[in-house]
Amino acid sequence: MASVISRRVALAALGGSLALLGAPPARAADKLRVGKSVSEVYGYVPLDIGMDKGIFEKHGLEIEEINFAGGTKMAQAVVAGALDISLSAGPEMALIAKGAPEIAIAAIADSPAFMGISVGSQFAGSGIDSLKGKKIGVTTSGSLTDWLVAKLNQAKGWTGDDRAVAVAVGGSPTAAFAALKIGQIDADVGGTSTGYQLEALQAGRLLIDCSEYVDTIELFTIFASNAVIGQNAGAVRRFLKAWFESVDYMKSHKAESVPIAAKVTGYTEGVAERMYDTLMTKFSTDGKFRPQAIDALRASFAEFKTLPEPIDMSKLYTEQFLPQA
Repeated sequence: MASVISRRVALAALGGSLALLGAPPARAADKLRVGKSVSEVYGYVPLDIGMDKGIFEKHGLEIEEINFAGGTKMAQAVVAGALDISLSAGPEMALIAKGAPEIAIAAIADSPAFMGISVGSQFAGSGIDSLKGKKIGVTTSGSLTDWLVAKLNQAKGWTGDDRAVAVAVGGSPTAAFAALKIGQIDADVGGTSTGYQLEALQAGRLLIDCSEYVDTIELFTIFASNAVIGQNAGAVRRFLKAWFESVDYMKSHKAESVPIAAKVTGYTEGVAERMYDTLMTKFSTDGKFRPQAIDALRASFAEFKTLPEPIDMSKLYTEQFLPQA
């Protein structure tokens, strides 16, 4: 027997159909090309956490992550118009003063504790003084790691043959491990995670973390290209909102965050857990640029003649896209 549809049901169905016809189409997500200067940096992990947990998607963003082997190569991509957002070292603000079409939009971290100097198992010394006159691996010339070696020499007053010598070995920890093993370098400056991984492999150790001789500096920073700011400033604001939501998520979800961090950095979960325990509290939760960290960065530009003086740091960063408290 044929079923009979009541008048009430029919009207409800018709109303629903009309509502669907009148509803605006779902808005397509804004795509952002986001670069990491070095994929293994723990300071950049919130990007992957936010992607995995749908936080960026919730804010109407589709993220294309692009990894580079150092800030110099990523800066070239910015100049070529191939990136919208960059996660890089604060000292690369100097490139803005030299014409790079971007601006710093948020602080990730200003604690040098993210960075350390690691040595291989054959290294017999201990402590910071054992680095006098040694060859120390850095990613590239002019990078944050290069600056940290220069700052070490300055802090210890090492000159002439006593100076620690920076040797460019690239941005990959694998390259640093190989350079340590064959004696190309005596030590390597990079994320403290490099030392943790060497310890896990019984192939070396973390000698010091860089907070031993640097108090604070604008260490890791988020940059936005001038093009994306001009074309879609709203997407830039939503990116930062999602970023800091991802940081908050990490702080309260260690068990979920550690495996993701291990996967994206290429380290073991034991190393990722150690990074979480030592570094999670050092992330900025609001993205503001602290005056002390900016002053330290400005001083580094002046001391090492990265930029001609006087240096107007206010032209290199902005807080206008940060989430409102």
